[in-house]
Amino acid sequence: MESDNFRNRIKIPEIKICGITSVREAEYLNEAGVDYAGFVFYEKSKRHIDVKKAEEIAEHLSGNIIKVAVTVSPQRDFIELLNKTGFDIVQIHGNIERKLFKYINKPVWRAVNIKDISELVSEYAFENITEGNDSEKVGMLKDKEEILPSGLVMDAPDFGSGKTFDWTTVGEYRNMLEKLRSRYRLILAGGLNGDNVCNGIKFFSPDVVDISSGVEGDKGKDRNKILEFVKAVKSV
Repeated sequence: MESDNFRNRIKIPEIKICGITSVREAEYLNEAGVDYAGFVFYEKSKRHIDVKKAEEIAEHLSGNIIKVAVTVSPQRDFIELLNKTGFDIVQIHGNIERKLFKYINKPVWRAVNIKDISELVSEYAFENITEGNDSEKVGMLKDKEEILPSGLVMDAPDFGSGKTFDWTTVGEYRNMLEKLRSRYRLILAGGLNGDNVCNGIKFFSPDVVDISSGVEGDKGKDRNKILEFVKAVKSV
């Protein structure tokens, strides 16, 4: 059973719809009143889009929707290209050289692809998460890059797979997640849909829920699925 303190802090999270590829989909997001729109810059994804087209679509978004550039192992030239765009956040999956972070002039959401929460624990140096303000140590990635992202995306093992990671281990690591929460925005992703998102929110109390394939139709994003997802989130 979850603690009373945790139950009391469950809140309605913000909503990110990822994998936007058309103006029509942007209009769906405006209608639904979501908070973030994600554009995928990864050639192996079926939702891949080039930067120029993404910028054209983004012009049709409501001004209060935050635009997220979703990347996988970006190189310096692509980072510098994104710096010149109107995207608000860079979301990074995969690997990235430590030295490249100094070239990013936007907030970073670091995605961690995991099978269960224990992998998130092993990925991050939790022994460095203290109650103090030692910002040089907090959240340092072991043997990878030293960075303090503004958000952590908890995603499934296979990016864009539409499957969740194992949520059942979260209770064992609740205290560690709470320490992370005090320093980062937590974004729950991977396999969300209108049927399971309420449970995901109750498990993790994330700051943001992030969905893509769960609101897909036969030809891209489905308006009704988006509206149903938003309704489910706001019903928590």
